[in-house]
Amino acid sequence: MQTNNGKPNKTLKKAIGEGKNRYFSSFDDLAQWAVGLGAADSVEEVRQSPSELWGTLLMEWYTQGQVACVFAVKLAQAAARSMQQTQWVTAVFGDELSADVVTGVVDEAAERGDEAIQLIFPGAGDAAHAARILAALSQHTRWLCADVGTLEDESHCDTRQLGLRWISSNGQYESWALGIADFDPMAFTRRLSGAPFVALVLRPTPPVADRAPPVFGDAGLQASHLAHLDDGLGENKEQRDKWTEATRLSKRALLSPDPLSRARAKVTFAFDANDYDAQMSNAKVLKKPATDVLPTSSVT
Repeated sequence: MQTNNGKPNKTLKKAIGEGKNRYFSSFDDLAQWAVGLGAADSVEEVRQSPSELWGTLLMEWYTQGQVACVFAVKLAQAAARSMQQTQWVTAVFGDELSADVVTGVVDEAAERGDEAIQLIFPGAGDAAHAARILAALSQHTRWLCADVGTLEDESHCDTRQLGLRWISSNGQYESWALGIADFDPMAFTRRLSGAPFVALVLRPTPPVADRAPPVFGDAGLQASHLAHLDDGLGENKEQRDKWTEATRLSKRALLSPDPLSRARAKVTFAFDANDYDAQMSNAKVLKKPATDVLPTSSVT
């Protein structure tokens, strides 16, 4: 365990090869930190009280780098330094999941020009919980859920990877949702240990030329994803390329020996193949080819 004065404890240890370890906070570590700051009276109060505080704790978790994306880490750190999250906003939903309500919330973020929005759904945070979210949203005309298969060189990956897409109101682009949920076989980079929720993080605004290679997604539209976030680098392509390479290396170190297929930008959730049919029986899923080529550059 690692402890830091004024920062959350880090009780989660991850081996990254050659006897090296990295440490990250669990949700309870973050909740205890919030208690110490006077934001709540107990860890249990934080766990049982869905609120904007959960969004703040999730942002703090990003800064630690478990998510692997250097762009997300840098933006989260900048938000923490300024004590505001003006363009990376949070929406916490109740027990009843309405696809119309969720869609409206993302539409409002797009109209404001927010860089990113994280949608937090309180609950068990397990595979069944994630499947219910996909089932509800995939039936809506403004969302699409696709089976995105595995990487071409990872035929040993025996899990099912699904990608959730929000379609812009003008039909000009689709946004790829990154899922945060603590269940097997989700990639380590997508798991906040012990979190009492499932979260979706997406960019509601259009893709930006030159921040990431252009790609068309499952709805046949140009894709917007977290690599399109404003990284503050302007035209500094050299630094952007360094962050992209750092993201690739960090992701591989944190995932090994698990398949990279589960941690691609196009993946929202990974499910156990044996449970997939039962869990996703109520979802509308676009079928895709079984394999995908390895990208030449890595995004979130």
